[in-house]
Amino acid sequence: MGTGQNIKALRKRDQLTQEEFAALVGVSKETVCRWEKDRYVIRRSTLLKIVSKFNLQFDDLASETAGLAAKLDHEGRKGESKETTTDSLCDVFKIQMNGGRTGLKQTGTTALPSSVFKNHRGCFFVQMDTSAMSKCYPIGSLLLVDPNLKPWNGCSVLALADNSRMVIRRYSTGTNTVMLSSYSYRTSEPDIVLDKRRIRILGVIVWFQASHDLSI
Repeated sequence: MGTGQNIKALRKRDQLTQEEFAALVGVSKETVCRWEKDRYVIRRSTLLKIVSKFNLQFDDLASETAGLAAKLDHEGRKGESKETTTDSLCDVFKIQMNGGRTGLKQTGTTALPSSVFKNHRGCFFVQMDTSAMSKCYPIGSLLLVDPNLKPWNGCSVLALADNSRMVIRRYSTGTNTVMLSSYSYRTSEPDIVLDKRRIRILGVIVWFQASHDLSI
């Protein structure tokens, strides 16, 4: 990142247009444009004038590795890293039987790629402990559940049947009923077909990751 990029970084930092920056420095807008594209070599006297006017160090404009462009790029990367390690943490749950009913028990948290997380705010993981959906997801994998999505025919969902049985199944719906189907290599579990009022969809499965690839 050379002098031209440092000039551009300074202008962007101070929220100046090329025309406004040119007026402050005493040159034309076209000259600033050529500086930023490294088409013109900037005179040392001009650099010193900019350094003085904007209260900078000479290296802020002249250095490729320690200039303003490199500093701002580094700060941006630090911000992205912070977002990835904090904002993208998701809770991990396990389906567990308790008193004749199944529910979710939190077992930890794990990081989710920010590219996935930003599209599914409020999501959480559920561990796939059965073979009921083994054609789609390996046993033990973590399934990302988005509680804000409306299910569609053929998608995978986390559902609660009759307010007592929590399952992960393929979803399809008719006029008055919902069918939750298994999709397994190992077992052939019967479909769950109930009136819509007896099924509560807790979320749609939007992504999955093998558990050994994540730190829980």
